[in-house]
Amino acid sequence: MQPALVAVIALVLLAGAPAAAQHTRTATPGTTPPAASLADLAWLEGEWTGEGFDSVLHENYSRAVGGQMPGHFYAAKDGRPTFYEFVMLAQVGNSIEYRVRHFNPDMTAWEDKDRFIRFPLVAVEKDVWYFDGLTIRRTGPDSSDHIVRVKRKDGSEEDAVLHYRRAK
Repeated sequence: MQPALVAVIALVLLAGAPAAAQHTRTATPGTTPPAASLADLAWLEGEWTGEGFDSVLHENYSRAVGGQMPGHFYAAKDGRPTFYEFVMLAQVGNSIEYRVRHFNPDMTAWEDKDRFIRFPLVAVEKDVWYFDGLTIRRTGPDSSDHIVRVKRKDGSEEDAVLHYRRAK
């Protein structure tokens, strides 16, 4: 199994695991998610490219509609896709949640047909949105880092930093 695939599978399994590194945070049971709006993340709209998981990454976000900002992602290595994600940022009450479904290159889903991975928002700082196990950090007008908590085969955990820049 390819290292990028292992890392993403681990991310799926760690959606509720305790934080192990300094760049991601974990939700505290019983706490209210911070107030946020999809308008706060409108800067994500458009096409992004980057690197991470020893792959070239491509991510696109559409304009929010009906309380949802849809997007899609794929990772490629040696010119071949390794996996895809359908992404949705969703307005949930007065906060937001990052949602993901994963697919193999042949479009078979990783999650059951009625399931997806949820990353509720747990904190917001200037230009940083902390979701439970996933952080989006705006590093410039056309750049960002997405930091995901991953668990390796040996059981160790770390934050993987995915560097993005807006595609021209």
